[in-house]
Amino acid sequence: MKENEMIWSALLHLGTNMWRDKYAPGEPDDIHNFPDSGVFWCDELRFDLDVFHKITEKMPEMGLNTIIIDVGDGVRYDSHPEIGVIGALTPDELRDEVRRLRALGLEPVPKLNFSAGHDAWLGQYERMLATDIYRRVVGDLIHEICEIFEKPKYIHLGMDEELPHNQSAYGFMAVRAAPLWLEDFNCMLAACEKENARPWIWADYFYEHKELFATKIPKTVILSNPFYRLLSGPNGESGELAYRYRAFFEMAELGFDQIPATTTWNNTLNTRQVMRALTDKELPNIIGWMSAPWMNTTEVNYYDILGDIARVGYAKKEFGDRFR
Repeated sequence: MKENEMIWSALLHLGTNMWRDKYAPGEPDDIHNFPDSGVFWCDELRFDLDVFHKITEKMPEMGLNTIIIDVGDGVRYDSHPEIGVIGALTPDELRDEVRRLRALGLEPVPKLNFSAGHDAWLGQYERMLATDIYRRVVGDLIHEICEIFEKPKYIHLGMDEELPHNQSAYGFMAVRAAPLWLEDFNCMLAACEKENARPWIWADYFYEHKELFATKIPKTVILSNPFYRLLSGPNGESGELAYRYRAFFEMAELGFDQIPATTTWNNTLNTRQVMRALTDKELPNIIGWMSAPWMNTTEVNYYDILGDIARVGYAKKEFGDRFR
């Protein structure tokens, strides 16, 4: 990937324990009734390497140059082997995949979601937020994943949906108040800086903490605003997600680089409509685009994931030359 080249990316899942923890209330057979759903906790890896290969081999044909891998507990870390699920890849196995992806012309980006709403993959450490132990473990994991990915340009830290209602199906719920959130986040940023990897997060926290972002968050942090619905009204300013649409422009005013995230998970028109809207507005500081299928990387989801990624490729052909 060339310097300053527009990022055209897709998110694929290796680890999947980000939406419910091990102690979530519910039927014990949920995972067996819905084996391809990432929603339910599973002690075993839900990832098909052959499917991953087939999808990633097609990504360059579709015009994509970057892949974000949601790693979580899908690798058995040397620094913290207690985190990996049964069947997790070894660091060497994941490193081999990273090298294969680069040979395809794809820039691999690791994603470790440290949001308290999506950190079930951390096991016991999800209950140690804002402690010295937690911050040491976070630093260890960022360091090791950057070693495995052999000096990645970017690292996605997640940090989305840290709210009680996003954890209603958890056995343990936690939300950091802004000062503690910022302390933990600053520790993550320091770890990223040591690895020379640019931090990238979801923009959810911006919606309710604009002053914090204006005064405390460095502009080195890339923001991905997840806009997964159809725009409403002539300028997208109406509807239940109008505040998310406005956030694109508010973040631009503050000077943050952005990589909008769209999906076919909710509707097939989302990617084209949002890309067209933002290019029509000539929104500055868009440095890339991201497809987020939100499906396990398994055989049954193969065509759905491929279709999601293809939508970005088609929209890129139509509107991509309007960026920059």
